Amino acid sequence: MNNNMKDPANWVKTSNRPGYYRLGGKEVAGYASIDFAMNLVFQCIGLYISYFYTDIFGLKASHVAMLFLVSRFWDLVNDPMMGTICERLSPKRGKYWVYVMWGSIPFGVVAILTYSTPGFSYNMKLIWAAITYNLLNMLYTFIIQPYASAASIMTNDPDERTRMQSIRMTLAQAGGVVCAVLLPNLSGFLTRYMTLAQGYMVTTAIMAVVMVAILQWGSHQIVERIPPQPIDPDNKAGIRDIFTTIRLGPVFVMLLLFLGVYTISQIQSTMGPYYMKYYADSENMISWFSMILMLASVIGVPSVPYLTKKIKKKPTVILGLALCGIGSLIIYLMPQGSGSLGGMMAGRAVVGLGYGILMGILWSIVTDPIEYSNWKTGHAYGAITLTLVGLGLKFAMVIGGSLPNAVLSAAGYVANKTQSAEVITAIRNLTALLPFVVALATIVVFAVFYKLDEEKISQIQQEIAERDGAVN
Repeated sequence: MNNNMKDPANWVKTSNRPGYYRLGGKEVAGYASIDFAMNLVFQCIGLYISYFYTDIFGLKASHVAMLFLVSRFWDLVNDPMMGTICERLSPKRGKYWVYVMWGSIPFGVVAILTYSTPGFSYNMKLIWAAITYNLLNMLYTFIIQPYASAASIMTNDPDERTRMQSIRMTLAQAGGVVCAVLLPNLSGFLTRYMTLAQGYMVTTAIMAVVMVAILQWGSHQIVERIPPQPIDPDNKAGIRDIFTTIRLGPVFVMLLLFLGVYTISQIQSTMGPYYMKYYADSENMISWFSMILMLASVIGVPSVPYLTKKIKKKPTVILGLALCGIGSLIIYLMPQGSGSLGGMMAGRAVVGLGYGILMGILWSIVTDPIEYSNWKTGHAYGAITLTLVGLGLKFAMVIGGSLPNAVLSAAGYVANKTQSAEVITAIRNLTALLPFVVALATIVVFAVFYKLDEEKISQIQQEIAERDGAVN
């Protein structure tokens, strides 16, 4: 990275307020590209892993549901542990960005292993899936928690944060589009030379190599301008700080918001292949159904800076949730069969537009509970706060992964067979009705209980600066 960007003499202030810095173009591009790279691999998990396990690797849906459920209970230990480690350590090269650099290669290797299909016995396949899937999630946490936390010490300017996060999530969704199209289509093309299972592994390997290269470059573009709070060797972050933080109202509501938003996303992603294959009778449209969700979200994200200026942050969140609910309802109302593909795609696009808005705004406002926690507790534990908020995302994966597989198994689902009326009904309800209900419930919770607005955050930042001696 250009050393001039590391020199505080070259930092540009956007206001006299403490920590209000302008972010350079290369820095924003580098930071945002990290999420593009992560989504090349992680969206492979969100969009296709359940379908891969049941219809390609040959695992039973009930066992896949149990695998996802057990993994989320492990996250209850692993995620807070990682957040605490981040706050207890202070690497010489940087507080947060170095974890992206360190974790990139292991994450890429394990991604390839996750989409590999060794010729084991059934029980050994299940063990293989459990080990690789959990390692992948642990490495994702190792990277994403510090990465997201870095935004809180790059600048305090909310407009700069929104600009950076909007670009970040635009690229993140673009990475999802690449994954949605490339994984099934390139894997299918490669069946000319190998099995479909091998095609999935090779395609994942290609994306993993690209991901690692981008993560290495992007991590070095981050400038941590705001000094992290000094670590007191006699009072380091610990388990008590986790319980103190989770009791704070805005932190808990943000956790519920992430739970709601990512539940909608995970359910739609998990059920998409099943919906196209069995309800729409259009297996050849699986990649397009996934792609339209991600493509519409790419359109939604860039609208966020405009929306936050016109209607503020909280109404922007509610708008995104409302669009997700409306789109899900459209999908639910579509009759079975390929004759309804136009309406199905239209509903999916509306969901994607709402999801894009949510992705743009969620990662902009997630720094607000971090500052609220700092203000209330006196500790700037960004990684711990994000860990707790991120648990909403991880437990959305329980609902989006375990619940659909459990319901399908109970309804009598058998992979690659003609499905019963009970299974078809379950697929329809899981794909559309459940996300509609989740969107509605999340709107109510967020509208009623989230109290942080732009004026309150500005006041909190000023009081933190005065407390820490950052103003005269």
